[in-house]
Amino acid sequence: MQDVTGFLRANDAYFLFGLCILTLLLLIVTVVLAGKLARMNRRRSVKIEEGRLSDIVEHLENNANAISEVQARLEDTRAALCEQGKALEGCLQKVGIVRFNAFDDVGGEQSFAVVLLDSQANGIALSGLYGRQDSRVYAKAIFKGQGERPLSDEEQQALAKALS
Repeated sequence: MQDVTGFLRANDAYFLFGLCILTLLLLIVTVVLAGKLARMNRRRSVKIEEGRLSDIVEHLENNANAISEVQARLEDTRAALCEQGKALEGCLQKVGIVRFNAFDDVGGEQSFAVVLLDSQANGIALSGLYGRQDSRVYAKAIFKGQGERPLSDEEQQALAKALS
């Protein structure tokens, strides 16, 4: 503590000089800001006193018109957003995929079942069966989360993944 006190006493002239400069800078900034505020008040007073109230009213009307235009654009944007939301309901939103071995003599899980659904759980189930001699692809429609035809175990698994 004595070190700090000794340092302050040894350099007190520098601290005092720095505080004086800071005070002077703050005084200058205050005078400049007061001058700007006074000029703004004079301009406002002159416009109202000289009968330029019509300019102010015209400016306010222009701002009101601009606000009305922005509100109209906002309503158009909201309507477009609602339309896009409705369109997105029919888009692909849920996907489930299962890989498996369809035949005992083929490994590597080359066969697959894919289910593609929209937001209403309508879509398709695609199954690809890979064999050594040939490959087959099957498609089944899905309505409200149920297959129009009986689904295989793998297609049921893919449907469950898509719905979860």
